[in-house]
Parts: sequence; structure tokens; C-alpha cells
Amino acid sequence: MRAEPPIGQRGPKQLARRHEQLDCPVVIAAIFISGIGGTFQYGFSISVMTSPSPFIKELVNKTCLQRYGVSLEEWQVSLIWSFTVSIFCIGGLVGSLVAAPPISKYGRKQCLLLNNFVAIIGAVLMLLSQTAMSFEMIMVARFLYGINSGVSLPAHTMYLIECAPKRLRGMVGVTVATFISLGKFCGQLLGISELLGTQARWPWLLGFNIFTALFQLSTLPFLPESPRFLLLDRGDHQACEKALRRLWGNKDYSREVEEMLEEKAALQTVRSHSVVELIKNQTVRWQLLTIVVTFITLQLSGINAFMIIENTGKKVLLFRGYIGMSAMLILLTITVYLQENLDYFCFLIFLFFCAACALYVRLNVPETKNQTALEIAAEFQRMHSRPRESQREKTTEQKLGINEKYETKF
Repeated sequence: MRAEPPIGQRGPKQLARRHEQLDCPVVIAAIFISGIGGTFQYGFSISVMTSPSPFIKELVNKTCLQRYGVSLEEWQVSLIWSFTVSIFCIGGLVGSLVAAPPISKYGRKQCLLLNNFVAIIGAVLMLLSQTAMSFEMIMVARFLYGINSGVSLPAHTMYLIECAPKRLRGMVGVTVATFISLGKFCGQLLGISELLGTQARWPWLLGFNIFTALFQLSTLPFLPESPRFLLLDRGDHQACEKALRRLWGNKDYSREVEEMLEEKAALQTVRSHSVVELIKNQTVRWQLLTIVVTFITLQLSGINAFMIIENTGKKVLLFRGYIGMSAMLILLTITVYLQENLDYFCFLIFLFFCAACALYVRLNVPETKNQTALEIAAEFQRMHSRPRESQREKTTEQKLGINEKYETKF
């Protein structure tokens, strides 16, 4: 594939084609609206608890003293505080486990809308916790925030990916992580003492999610539902084409609709699997292992992809990202050793994970740029099938004149 010349050296046709690729204003609006009410709340809830921690600990002690006449020791207050922070993760686990049925039944857009009510209830509890002298309300609210985040992460991701044209899916998918980072930043920024990080205003800091939820509730209804959901789950061909024209412009999208129908036909005989069945299913084992490896390493390195994913490709970007992070950790380890000569080997843990993940991606993950889900699944099967089996299957197909496809609903 020929590389694109620099912007200053591009001709009128190249610039026009580049402008056409980004000329999707409704998709851009969907990115912003779904992000603010989606993964932004997840990132915000992660970082927002740092600033008001002294005030919440004080509320815990005052509540126990007022109710039971007992002044808690420092370790007891820290234990309650730790549970209050950690219960968000439990809620996230619950939310992620219950997210699939409503997403499939009501649609991605409707699921995002309904999920905002969970955030609003949690925000109201946060706002009233100080007045009611109840730290338990903060715990319940954190749990509800976790459920909201667990549901919004897959719903937000699926909605954006299915609303974006194939040529922009990589860039659009990256915005999911971008809004997580933006939420973390806003949580830290609003938590400074000059804004909401004070004794009087900290409930508004913890209840800030109510504003993002209300924003999405008031704006998301004006956007179309996911075209893929309308066609494959509801079977509404006309609504799918209408949504495509609203999202991508008034053109002919018969080819895109045909690809969706081909995918639907391939998945007719594929049923949904439970988590245990998914783990036991050998046909998706490499896909599942790829998700586990990359996401675990992501948490240990902090690598985020940016818009260059459109020109570079997902596999190459992952490989170069983890190799680059490995190199940086080597330099960081040497630097700390030269400066401190203490505890410098702690970075070797992250170095190991980054290098191992880079090697795994290089050897076991196919390129997914401009590929459909069926093509990616077929490429995984081709890469990891045994040579003898592949040759035997190929010979059989040539003899019988059969061209079979093996797909997975994953």
C-alpha cells in the first residue's frame, strides 16, 4: 500500500478524499454525546474520590459518633473508606455481566438512555449524603456508579463502532478511551480546593455525574439508533437505511447493508454463549486470549491509541506501542538505578508485560484495519489452524467444490 504524501504535497483529489472521510457531522455529534454520558462517567468516578477523601472520612467518624456514641480508630475509618472506594468495582462487575440482554433487546441507544437513570439516582444519593449524615448513601451511590460504568462501557463502544463508517471505526473506537481519560482529568480538576474540593461543596463534586447524565438524556434522543442493531436485531431494513443516511450522508449504502446481511446469515446458526461456554469454546480461544492479554497489559502500561490508528493499522500500532513502552521502561529502570540505586527493579514487572504482549501481538494477532468481523474471525482461524488440517480442508473443498465459512458470534 502506497503511503500518503504530506499534507502540503497532496493534490486536490487527495484532499477532497480526506475531507470526505471526515465529513460525518452526525457521527462526530454521536462521539461527543455518547462519550459524555458513557465512558466519561467511568473515568470521572475512578479519579473523583481522591480529593474529598478527608471529608468523607470525617463524615464516617461523625456518623458513628452521632448514632452509636463511638469514635472510630484510624484503621477502622480507613477500612470503611477503602470499601467505599472499592465497591465501585463490584458494581462495575455486576453492570458488565447484566449489560448484554438490555443491549440486545432494547438497542445500544436505548440502553445508554436508560442507564443514565442509574447514574442520576447515585448522584442524588451523593448530594444528600452530607445532609443526611449517612456515609452508607455514598457506598450505595458508588455501587450504582459502578453498575452505570459497567453497562455504559460496552453500550457506548458498540453504539459508536456500529454508527461509524468502516474507514473511521479505528479513530472512533479510540474515542472510548479518550473520554475515559477526559473523565479522569475532569475528576481531578474539579476536585481542587478552588472549585469543588471543599468542605461545603464536595457532595456536588461526587454528584457531578447528574449533569453528564442529564446532558445525554436531553441530546441522545435526537441521534439515530445503531444501523446494525436495526437491521440484524430488529430486521428493519428501511430504518437501517434511514439511520445510515442520517449518519453518513445521503448516498447509496446498499453495499454496507449487504455486508450486514451476510454477517446475519452467517450468524443464524450461532447461539449466544455463557462465560463458561465461551472459555471452553476452542473456535474463539485465540480471540478471547487476545482480549485478555491486551487489556491486562493496557492496565499495566497505560498505552492509548490515537488517530494514527487510521493510517498505521491496529496490529502494527499495538506492537509498536508495547515495544516503545518496553524501551521506555528499560531507560526508566536505568535512570532510577543511576539516581537512587533503590527499588529500581520494580519497573521490570511492567517491562515484562509490555514485551510479552508486544511479542504476542506480533505473532498471534491479524491486522484488523478495514476488516469486517467475519473477515477477522476467518483470519484468526487461518493463523491458528494446524497446517495439516488447513491443507486437508483446502483439498476437500477443492474436490467437493464447497466454500464453507466458520464464524463466531463474539
